[in-house]
Amino acid sequence: GEDRDYACRCAVRGAQRSEKKMATVNGAMKSLSRLSIGAGGPRAGARRPAVRAAGLAGQRRSALGARLANNLGSKSAISNVASVGAPAAGASSGAASRQVTEAKAKAKGKYKLKTRKAAVKRFKVTGNGKVMRRKQGKQHLNTKKNAKRKRFLSAPVQVEKGDIPNIKASMPNHKIKG
Repeated sequence: GEDRDYACRCAVRGAQRSEKKMATVNGAMKSLSRLSIGAGGPRAGARRPAVRAAGLAGQRRSALGARLANNLGSKSAISNVASVGAPAAGASSGAASRQVTEAKAKAKGKYKLKTRKAAVKRFKVTGNGKVMRRKQGKQHLNTKKNAKRKRFLSAPVQVEKGDIPNIKASMPNHKIKG
């Protein structure tokens, strides 16, 4: 008696759950087709009429620059859907740090002059304000060069006067004459 009733109730509940699952899956499929994003294309012979975007779904579509499903691959569809409402990580961090630096500079009254680290690694400023650099030609293929040539290539040389303004701009906190 009771076991049989319990088994019937369980069977009914299981059927109801599977119907709910199917309804959820069907609802998800309908919402995806409304967004017109997916892997498959329209059926042969069936043409979709142009529908004007309305409501929140329409705003999302216009923000994504929605295209028909046959023009959009499944991977890009997933990435586009994932990016809705998510701020760009790389773009905001650079702008935020720039704003913080500018805010600190304005609080002091002037902008902070920053040295370009690439210039510091390439040039050395002497005590008298001359800018010295390395000679080119001793980075590789040295076996065919004789010892005297390599020794002279090792000696630092003064930077030409025409290059000094660029170096001064790259190294504003160094005392460069010229």
